[in-house]
Amino acid sequence: MKIVDINFYHYETKFKVPVITPKVTMTSRKVLLIELITEKQNHYFGESNAFETAWYTNETIEIVQTQAELWYSKYKNRTFDHFSEIQSALDDLYEYPSTRNTLMMACYPMFHDLHAFHVPYGATLNGLTEETLRQLSDTKPERVKIKWTANILNDIATVKNLPADIQITVDANESLNLNQAAQLKALIDERILYIEEPFKSLEQLNHFNEHDLPPIAIDEKATSDRAIIDAIEQYEVDVVVLKPFRLGGIDKTLTIIEILKRKNIKFVIGGMYEYGLSRYFTAMLAQYADYPSDITPEGYYFENDIVQYSGILKGGSIYFEPPKVDMTQLGRIIS
Repeated sequence: MKIVDINFYHYETKFKVPVITPKVTMTSRKVLLIELITEKQNHYFGESNAFETAWYTNETIEIVQTQAELWYSKYKNRTFDHFSEIQSALDDLYEYPSTRNTLMMACYPMFHDLHAFHVPYGATLNGLTEETLRQLSDTKPERVKIKWTANILNDIATVKNLPADIQITVDANESLNLNQAAQLKALIDERILYIEEPFKSLEQLNHFNEHDLPPIAIDEKATSDRAIIDAIEQYEVDVVVLKPFRLGGIDKTLTIIEILKRKNIKFVIGGMYEYGLSRYFTAMLAQYADYPSDITPEGYYFENDIVQYSGILKGGSIYFEPPKVDMTQLGRIIS
C-alpha cells in the first residue's frame, strides 16, 4: 500500500447550545479533515480534534495541517505492507500527538475492517438550560457529566430529579483550590462516579485523607503512558480519562488500555466535541471502558454533521456503523 496524495478540508457549524467551560466559551466548532489517497485510489479520512487556538493543547488546527504536510512529504509513495510499518512512520510525530491521531484515524482502516457496534450513552452538560434538561429527559443517557460551577450541588440535585436513572460525574477542569474542600467533600454523599481534574496539581490531593474525597479521575494530566503510570502510582487516582487525540491515536490508546487493565485501574474514553468521523473511533475504543464514556448520539451538539447516521440512539445505547464522510459539506483547503 502506498499513499500517493493528501488533501485538507475544513468544516464548521454552530453548537445547538454554546459550550461554556472554565477555560473557554464556544458557539461553533471548526475542524480540519485530512484525506489520504492510496495508489489504488482508495480514500481515507481523519478528523482533527485540535482547535483554532491552543486553549486545550499546544497543537492548533494550523499546526496539525503543517505537521501532516511534512509527514506526507517524507512518506509519499513509501510502501507499507503491514500496520506496524505505518505505526513506526507515524511515530515521527511523537511530539505532535494530535497530528498523529488524525493521520492514524485515516490509516487505521487501511489495515483493519471497521464494524458496527453499540456503546452506552454518556452525555456532557455545559450549563443546565431548559433545552438540555428536556434533551436529557427525552434521551435518558446512562451517565451525565456536569461541569463544575459554584452551584454544583444544586445542579446534581436537578439531574437526579429527572425521570431517569442517571449516573453522574463532575468535571472541574483543574479549577478548584483548597478553599473549596468542603464542597469537594460534599460530593461523597452524592455518590458520583468520580470527579475529573479537581486541581491544577495532583500534589494538592495530598492535603486530603482519601476518605474525604470522591473518586478522582485524571484527564488533562493523562498525556502519555508514562504520565498516567506516574499519576496512578504516586497519587490516589481512581479513574483515567483516555483521549486518543492527546495520546497519539487509536493504537497508542489501545496499548494504554492494556496497561490500565493489568493495574486494575478503571478508565473511560474521552471525546472533544467531535463530528461523526472522530466520534465513531472514540466510540469504538469506548467499547472497552469501565464506565459510560463521552459518547453522544447524532444531533446532540450539532444540527448538521459530516457523517450521516453517526451514532443512532437505540433503547438507551448508541448504535454506530462504519462512517462515510459526506464530502459535499467540506471546504477544500488549497495550499
